Amino acid sequence: MKKVYLVCASGIATSSMLRVKIEEFFEEKGIDAMVTQFRIAELSPDRIDADVIVATTSIPPEIEENFHCINGLPFLTGVGEEEAFNQLEEALK
Repeated sequence: MKKVYLVCASGIATSSMLRVKIEEFFEEKGIDAMVTQFRIAELSPDRIDADVIVATTSIPPEIEENFHCINGLPFLTGVGEEEAFNQLEEALK
């Protein structure tokens, strides 16, 4: 099972909106993934156990350099959403 972290400033609002869209996408594509929401302050490079991180906020360089991170804003705005879904699917292969 793949692991996906959804990260926003508070770990509640925008990551919850992302979760609905991304879980629907996973269901449509038959992707088996566990989705977990976090606020950015909770992420520490030595504690991350994710295949991909989808974030609607800035990610610290030490995380961005060592983990596969995807900009989550297209999932919220719809602008570039298809490309973002393609990136997410590719990251989980």
